Amino acid sequence: MNFSYRDQWDILKSINLTEGDSKSIDCPFCGGRKKFNITKMDGKTLWNCYRASCTAKGVYSGPRSIAEAKAYMLGKKAETSVSNATPLPEMTTSIENSDKAISYVKNVNAYQAYESGFIKLRYAPGEDRVLFYTQDGLGAVGRSLKSYGSKWWTYGNTTKGVHVGEGSTAVLVEDAASACAVSRCKDMVGVALLGTNLTKDVNKSLKCYDNAVIILDNDAKQKAMSLVRTMSIPSTMRLTKVDIKELTVQDLYGVLNFS
Repeated sequence: MNFSYRDQWDILKSINLTEGDSKSIDCPFCGGRKKFNITKMDGKTLWNCYRASCTAKGVYSGPRSIAEAKAYMLGKKAETSVSNATPLPEMTTSIENSDKAISYVKNVNAYQAYESGFIKLRYAPGEDRVLFYTQDGLGAVGRSLKSYGSKWWTYGNTTKGVHVGEGSTAVLVEDAASACAVSRCKDMVGVALLGTNLTKDVNKSLKCYDNAVIILDNDAKQKAMSLVRTMSIPSTMRLTKVDIKELTVQDLYGVLNFS
């Protein structure tokens, strides 16, 4: 049975979510067990059912509460509530068992990090996502291999970001695949912020490194400058016009100004 956008929102608006909350529940439309995800981020409520036969999905851009508006004006997002985070998928398999998972991992220059044991990668067939796990294994971010729906989804506890590689220099980037690409550089650890904000937990996790470099797109110069000022270790910033995942190792060294 198909539900219109209005019908879906009429049912979902009773679910109590605060900014940053994400829940995994039984789908209220098809009944799929733990197949329905709903989250509130940046003032928007997003929902999607991962059951192939279910058409439930949508985005509602409602008014922000006073607290959410204040956080937005300060350039901060309320941190995701770990207790309400989507649990890690119960059924996963090696990325080697999925041609499209392997293809994606290689295309974003993350395969070398996987082969080197710098990061745990798994494929979740139910969600059709490649999972990039945190160092402690308590959380992961999943990259969808579908052409629709949410590109990235967070599972478990990822409050410290995703650290990939070995070395004394932390290179802060937006996503986990970019962190894997950075780890190809000697003595560099890619640290995925999982966004463009530096949370307190991520900032604390950087104290094990000697210094840090933050790389953002050219149009995020002001954001990069503000992040550098709040870093807990000596830090610099770099800007790039090219997606980090598309750069060769030599190009990455050039962006980082390291020879």
